[in-house]
Amino acid sequence: MSWRATLAGTAATIAAHRLELDRDLPLVRGWMNAPHVAPWWGLAGPIDVTERYLREQLARPHLHPWIVCADGEPFAYAETYRAADDPLAEHYDADPGDRGFHLLVGPPDRLGTGAAQLLIRALLAHLLADPAATRVVCEPDVRNTRMLRCCAALGAVDTGVVRLPDKDAALLVWTRADVIAGDTVELTEDAIA
Repeated sequence: MSWRATLAGTAATIAAHRLELDRDLPLVRGWMNAPHVAPWWGLAGPIDVTERYLREQLARPHLHPWIVCADGEPFAYAETYRAADDPLAEHYDADPGDRGFHLLVGPPDRLGTGAAQLLIRALLAHLLADPAATRVVCEPDVRNTRMLRCCAALGAVDTGVVRLPDKDAALLVWTRADVIAGDTVELTEDAIA
């Protein structure tokens, strides 16, 4: 399962493939231990910590974990999910058409380059390619100012703080009208989350 997004006004094409544990575990484990990722994901440690987490995510029918590439190089881990079927739905009034995402940009040299904005645009295009999707949500930690600024620059509406078991999160929401016109996604197999 994979998908590819072409982003208007850029030369960027972002491609994603479904995480394969045997192939992708060392890569994701390295990213989870990076100083810019570890505070937000809480999965730093030996490889079995990351493996347990990824196995749990792969077993969730409403969630898809992705390795995301630009120019053929992996640079991010992302999860897309149906929000109404996620534990997040216990903390806000989730609509059946809500889709959500989590993300991390792994290589430190990609920070501050616009990679995260391209990734979010690609995720929005991917999720809203599903005709049943009405909104996209994400819930970064309220202390993660880098992520909050990035999402705000892409039109996310901050609907307030939700108290989750592991963090106080800003519930950010996009509708179709908030997404950049011209961003397109090519889906392969059953790639809609």
